[in-house]
Parts: sequence; C-alpha cells; structure tokens
Amino acid sequence: MNEQLKAVAIMLRATHALEEVLKKDIEGYGINTTEFGVLEYLYHKGSQPMQSIGDKLLMANSSMTYVIDKLYQKKYVKRAVDKHDRRKINIKLTENGLNFFESIFPNHQNKVSQVFSVLTEIELGHMMELLKKVGYYSKFLANEG
Repeated sequence: MNEQLKAVAIMLRATHALEEVLKKDIEGYGINTTEFGVLEYLYHKGSQPMQSIGDKLLMANSSMTYVIDKLYQKKYVKRAVDKHDRRKINIKLTENGLNFFESIFPNHQNKVSQVFSVLTEIELGHMMELLKKVGYYSKFLANEG
C-alpha cells in the first residue's frame, strides 16, 4: 500500500474514533451531536438565521427544521421573525438553553482536551496545519470538476 493510501486510512480511522468519543460524550447530556452543534453555534455567534445555521453545519433545510423543532420542544431555543425580512426566521438560545449549554460545555471541553493530551502543543499545531493543507486542497480538487 503506498503512503498516500495509508495516510487516508489513518485519517479516516482517527476521525471515526474521534467522532465516537465526542458522540458518546455529547449523548451523555441527553442531546445528539447535531443538536449540540446548533447550541454551540448559537452560543458563540448569538441569534442566527436558520439558513445560516444549516449552511454552517452543512445541513439541508428540512433537517435543520427538525433539529430546531426538537430544541424548541426542549425549550433550548426560540424562533423570531426577522424585523427587516419577514421571510427569515432567526433562532436564539433561550435562558434555559444558555444555562444548559454553559453547564455541559466545560465537561465537553475537558473531553476534547483529554483526546488531544497525547500531543504536545507543537505537534497539535503541526497537525492542524497539515490537515488544513490537505483539506483545502481536497476542496479545491472537488470543486474543479
């Protein structure tokens, strides 16, 4: 097996293992990874149009509506019609959603820190640089054709 194919296999296995650790951690809070992604995005960015959330999380509008509905039922988010464009629906964390996210995020950050504790800061920096380089070039190649 050539080195490039070996690198692909290693990256995919590592990604799968990382996803499993994060999924298990997140589901321990009674939500799924997509719900967590929405909560995290709103926590860091504030009120956002539903379309922007879907674009950021790479989700179809129908899937995004379903996720927002679930978070709304849990009283973690609320909807508001945009004052300037009534076709836009903005999604915002409720106080309950904010409190929930703030209660789980430190534990999640600790889990992520634990995963990467096997690397030095220099190794982590190199890994991020190299993954970005491969990712951006892969994206370029995918959009070429």
